[in-house]
Amino acid sequence: MEEAATICVLVLEGIATAAVLYVIKSILTPDPPVHLGVYHRPGRWYGLKFALMYLLVKLQQGRKKQKREKDAPLVTGLPQSGYGVLSHDSPEEMDLPQELQDHEHALDSAYFNGFAPDGTAVVMRICRRHGRRAEIWFILHVPGVGVLQAPQHPDTAVFNTDGKTFSAAGLSFEPVEAMRTWKVQFNGMMRLTESPRTDVTKEEGRLVHVKFSFMWSAYTLPFNFDTDIHPRAIARAMAIEKWNKQFFQDLRSSHQTHYNQWGQLWGGLHIEGHEEQHVRLKGYRDHSFGVRDWGFMYRYIVHFAYLEDGTCLQVATVCFPTTMSDLRTGYVFTPNGKMEAVSAVDLVLSSIGEDGTMPHHYSFNFVAGGKKYHVQVEIYCQSTWYNGLQWESRVHERLANFTVNGLSGWGVCEFNYKNTTGCPLPPRESRPQQPLPDVTSSHRKLLTLPLSSPVCRSTELVGGKGSSLATLTALQSNGAMFKVPSGFCVTMAAMKLQLKLHPTLKSKLEELAQVSCSGQVDALKGMCQSVGEMFISVALVPEVREAIKAELDNLRTTSQFAVRSSAIGEDTEEMSAAGQMITDLGVRGLDQICDSVQKCWASLYGFPAVQYRRQHGQPVVSSMAVVVQEMVPAEVAGVLFTQHPVTGHPGKMVINANYGLGESVVSGESHPDTITLSRGVDGSCQVEGVDLGSKTQQVVPLDNGGTALQEVISAQSEKCCLSNDTAVRLGHIAVQVEEAYGGPQDIEWAVSQDTVYLLQARPITTFGIETEWELMHEFDAPLSSEKEISTTSNIAEMMPGAVTPLTASTFSRAIEYGLQNIAASVGLKNCQPYFKKMGLCLGHMFINMHNVAEIYEQHVTIADKRVAEMSLVGRCLEEITMDDIIEYHGKSSLWKGVVHSFNFVKHLYTSKHKIQKLEKTLTTYSICRHDNATAMYEEINERLPECYQAWADHMSYGARSAAWSTVLMMVLSQGAREWTMQLFSDMAHLYVNCEQVTSADVPDTLEKLAVKLIEEGHRDRLIAMSPQEATAWLLGADSGPSGQLFQIFLDLHGHRCLREAELREMSWRAAPTKVVLTIQTMLKNNQIASVKEPFNFHEAVKKIKSPITFAGRYILKWALPYARQGVMEREQSKSAAVKMADHFKQAYWYLASLMVAEGRLPEEDLLFFLTHQEIGTLLRSRSAVLVAKALRRRRILPKQMSLKFPEICRGHPEPIEVGALSVSGSDLMLKGMPVSHGTVTAPARVVTRLEDAGTIQAGEILIVQSTDIGWSPYFPLLSGLVTELGGLISHGAVVAREYGLPCVVSVKNATAMFQTGDLVLLNGTEGSVRKLNANS
Repeated sequence: MEEAATICVLVLEGIATAAVLYVIKSILTPDPPVHLGVYHRPGRWYGLKFALMYLLVKLQQGRKKQKREKDAPLVTGLPQSGYGVLSHDSPEEMDLPQELQDHEHALDSAYFNGFAPDGTAVVMRICRRHGRRAEIWFILHVPGVGVLQAPQHPDTAVFNTDGKTFSAAGLSFEPVEAMRTWKVQFNGMMRLTESPRTDVTKEEGRLVHVKFSFMWSAYTLPFNFDTDIHPRAIARAMAIEKWNKQFFQDLRSSHQTHYNQWGQLWGGLHIEGHEEQHVRLKGYRDHSFGVRDWGFMYRYIVHFAYLEDGTCLQVATVCFPTTMSDLRTGYVFTPNGKMEAVSAVDLVLSSIGEDGTMPHHYSFNFVAGGKKYHVQVEIYCQSTWYNGLQWESRVHERLANFTVNGLSGWGVCEFNYKNTTGCPLPPRESRPQQPLPDVTSSHRKLLTLPLSSPVCRSTELVGGKGSSLATLTALQSNGAMFKVPSGFCVTMAAMKLQLKLHPTLKSKLEELAQVSCSGQVDALKGMCQSVGEMFISVALVPEVREAIKAELDNLRTTSQFAVRSSAIGEDTEEMSAAGQMITDLGVRGLDQICDSVQKCWASLYGFPAVQYRRQHGQPVVSSMAVVVQEMVPAEVAGVLFTQHPVTGHPGKMVINANYGLGESVVSGESHPDTITLSRGVDGSCQVEGVDLGSKTQQVVPLDNGGTALQEVISAQSEKCCLSNDTAVRLGHIAVQVEEAYGGPQDIEWAVSQDTVYLLQARPITTFGIETEWELMHEFDAPLSSEKEISTTSNIAEMMPGAVTPLTASTFSRAIEYGLQNIAASVGLKNCQPYFKKMGLCLGHMFINMHNVAEIYEQHVTIADKRVAEMSLVGRCLEEITMDDIIEYHGKSSLWKGVVHSFNFVKHLYTSKHKIQKLEKTLTTYSICRHDNATAMYEEINERLPECYQAWADHMSYGARSAAWSTVLMMVLSQGAREWTMQLFSDMAHLYVNCEQVTSADVPDTLEKLAVKLIEEGHRDRLIAMSPQEATAWLLGADSGPSGQLFQIFLDLHGHRCLREAELREMSWRAAPTKVVLTIQTMLKNNQIASVKEPFNFHEAVKKIKSPITFAGRYILKWALPYARQGVMEREQSKSAAVKMADHFKQAYWYLASLMVAEGRLPEEDLLFFLTHQEIGTLLRSRSAVLVAKALRRRRILPKQMSLKFPEICRGHPEPIEVGALSVSGSDLMLKGMPVSHGTVTAPARVVTRLEDAGTIQAGEILIVQSTDIGWSPYFPLLSGLVTELGGLISHGAVVAREYGLPCVVSVKNATAMFQTGDLVLLNGTEGSVRKLNANS
């Protein structure tokens, strides 16, 4: 004891002595000078500070999933987030656009890049700043085209943004699902040059229209620099700095949350003058928010690279002179998604490009996860950008080829310098935007509001049209180049009061709401007519009449008025409701105005308007304000689109104009002049082209009220009705309006006595509609490497064909979770919320064999690649080798392999208990039914993990069967590495007639039922019945023993059906007619129960051709019963999982019925064309866009279902060509004006009268002379539209674009040349309609 005590004392004395010596040395040793006056180097207390910071950061990282409480910071002096602490509790909160901090340098920045081996590359960044300002970085490198960049580059400032979203200069980033999916779109002009422009004062290259719509999907976890940075990196960077109060204050004031995530961009890219191409790019996104003063940053170099094997990396060296003058950090994601933080980097800022001369070839090294990486960089393109209003920073975005440890890669390196040259451009700022008014309870009681009132800008009070006119009126008062006719709005409160004082009218609306949910079109039409007549016939309440009179008295005019509807949701970004409500022109006096107001209210409940709202999931019982405006005695009037309405070209404005009132243009009753303006990026305009219309008629006001069509004299119709000067003036006004609204506009205008009047401005609603290609590929899963192998085997047997979006967002994720759960239970990696082991492409499901191979023998000693492949594919794959798998997943040590094997065996062993528990749970399982859709959705959402777990348990239990198959195959192969087809053939003998297998029991039971029906003499009777009648009889009491047997079948197997994992497919219990059809077929074919011989082990062994040793025979006899039982157990567990899924299937159908009853969906089936997440969004927002998208998704499902894929796919799956469309013979082809893009082949339906519209069948192409609002209810049935008359803004064109239907207008003699039933190829992109011959 004494000796031990002595030793302890000596050790402590030694430590104390060392500490004293360290302190003395540190005191006596001077700190090294700051290198180049900027870069700090390790000083005398470096070791102590490093150790302290390392321990503190490790401590905080250990709690990184918990957001630090403000009143209990873990480390005094550090910011409230970062350095190991998350800034937000939920991914949803973190991924959304953030509210800017109250700091002049506050920012919220989103960045995307993407690269392909062929040299295609894109870099995009939108940084939101205060004052509706943004910084934009944008470069696109396309081989064979050139380098494209934002027109204002090298300046990055953009003004007049919406200030709320990631959108600027035509570029937009929209989060779809937090940390998983984003939509990235661009529609604008880019500067095409051989190399990026560096001098903002020089015009270089040419401007071209570029348009793309990409989806971005993640395949890695986010790397959050608040929590995931290596503690060694952050400790080193802080330890070299001089610590004082100012140092920690600077840390707190300059913090920004910053995270990266890797994924894939894909979509269509259109560059003016070139064919559209579809691209797939690997890259990463970044989200940063907090405070960033570009002048505070001295330098940084950051590298992002994607390697050919799927590895992704980021390595950075950063200099913040007052906080971290030499921070070296980064990370690596291996191809299978494993994340390793960078612990050391030898890239020294001061030694590379310090003088501003940046090398085009250089190399460096770093360490991550204990592995050393050698990086070689070769620059091939460079863009320069200046950031900040005074150009405080200069960024060089350098596209590069990488070589990392011998692997090729592609990416970007970013060099940033503090800039002192200043900005040569004059001071700039955004146009003042009218703030939204504060609406009080007293405002909500007002029955009228003048357009000049600030509160009139509230859509809540006056609807979309009234609010827009009030906004235009406010712009007019700020010195704009236009006028807005004086007027007022009859508010929503007026209509509410009308209903309150006429209770019979209110009860009629309640009845209308009930009828609308029934789906009975004729009944709905009758009810709409009845409601409309009642609205007109009842007296206008005196209070409203007096309020209108007061407004007229204030206007003090005897002019005629235009009375127009302004309904909730009308003329918004989501819904146009074009032409559905009444506009009364030429209205005079109080009595006529009051009558027109009631007509407008009545039109809100006309069948076209009601059906439009119903089809878009909007409340049928809605409200409306009414706009009353002085009419302009227009000499010329029309519509202006600030971007081309079909192509979206932002450099082309399109004006449609005619003599007289604009009604002739809006209604499509006349062929107007079309003037195209070219628009510069500086807002300048000039006439580019004039296309004269016939202009045979014009609409003019009558002296005694109303309007009339009047012939236009030929001398006028032969010339353009609008002068070039006026057209250019309209263009400049339109630029002003677009900047004020922050987006492209559809503007109604009129010219009278050389004064321009604006009558309406509404957002163009059709630019963001997805193309068919985008919808087809909408849910494609990304791949981290194009070397990955996928298969349709196994998964396509359970889920043949394409899945609906709801199934893709639930069942596909359940299978992914199940496969990841096995790997997690082994101890390899935690589950990630991304598709790694599952794949989706064109709506079809795949299994990713590269990622499934994570649990092969390289990590789990007892596992066998061949067994897994046999289980999933039915054969051993030569397409993927163990070397490929080890390259992808790495290899565990022998010790870890043994541990993983133990965990794997334990997982398989416990899976039986889990299935037994699941089966017990299912005996009483139910999902509570609620009486409202929101509560029902929340119930499903809360319970959905139980469905995921059921599928996971089934897959784990199924793996037991594969384990026993391994034993059998080892015996038959006598341990040989190669498993021949003969061995598989022999194995089949051993699995003949396994007992109690559910899949076999289904036909057996049906055969027995058929026999019973024959025995009881019901065969002929049942065959003669319709399937519905037969179902009713079998479920009724008269069916006797046969019916009892049928009920037993439903009790046992009623949760099954074809494509049973597809939530849209009703199970046999829910739709027994499906199985009754099968029974009737069996009876017609006289199918009787087959006799099966029992399995005999010795007979089976005799049939085996492979030699079996004496010992092998005994092992076989012992193992075979377990293996055969494994088959039964696998089927049993699948049945349990399907039964659980059927509970959710029924719950979703019930939810669909509630949403239809509440008017949120027009029909139940549409629910399955929304993702689970979108259903929640729809319930919160009633988004008309989502309902319209669901309709378009359903339209393309048959095409997705028709696709066929090879069994094995390398990289992204490509469907097999099953024959291209051919046109031969004397085919008829007509040309017209393309107004809505897309291509479709379908039967024609030629209709010359609206009364015959009832003959339209779903999926047909409608060919008519023209369409008006009466045709709107039939659009959801159509696959395309052809009209003989019309233009860009005619009713058919507007609605077709909204529905995403291919449409060609102005096709002469189309109704005479085509007949109903003709097979027609409609090309809405080229503007052609072709009749195919019968053989086509």
